[in-house]
Amino acid sequence: MPIFTLVGALDDALDQAGAGDELALVERAQRLEEDAWQIIYDRYYRRLFGYMYYRVGDPDLAEELVAQVFERAVKHIGRYRHRGSDLGAWLNRIAQNLAHDVHRRQKTQPPAPLELNETWISGGLDPAQQALLSESSRMLAQALSQLTADQREVILLRFVARMTSPAIGRQMGKTTGAVKALQHRALAALRRELEALNYHGLS
Repeated sequence: MPIFTLVGALDDALDQAGAGDELALVERAQRLEEDAWQIIYDRYYRRLFGYMYYRVGDPDLAEELVAQVFERAVKHIGRYRHRGSDLGAWLNRIAQNLAHDVHRRQKTQPPAPLELNETWISGGLDPAQQALLSESSRMLAQALSQLTADQREVILLRFVARMTSPAIGRQMGKTTGAVKALQHRALAALRRELEALNYHGLS
């Protein structure tokens, strides 16, 4: 889908663990094994950064907040229980709470991000392609800002944080069916906004 060429360029090539593997990883993390936390960091950093970046609009602040996500995760991992949600969803709830805290303190809407952190971009892009990607980022942020809060949130959780519809439902207090319907409406609204901006994706 051309709308998400931008998101696809964020090259999340990390392997996704099965439930059994993840539960074993959590048990090791609860014992504060350093290599387990390194795996968790490597697996979830990019999606958390992407989510936070589009919530706060500042790459430096996003990086700082993601660090706080992991700090809170280490502190509270002993309370984690697998109840249908995976570890990524749990981490993203922490990220969501931190982003809400930032917006409450600032009492403003988050600024639109103007460019991508180049470390997100998979290698091999020439300067012209990087310029197109930066412009796509600007347009995507502008279009997202025109959606309702729920529409924007479901898109970020589904396509940036890479959460499943059931996990999003648990996080947003909605049924899976309601999440899918919201996602459908959100994508349609986002497409209209991008078309109005004459956005055609990356070629």
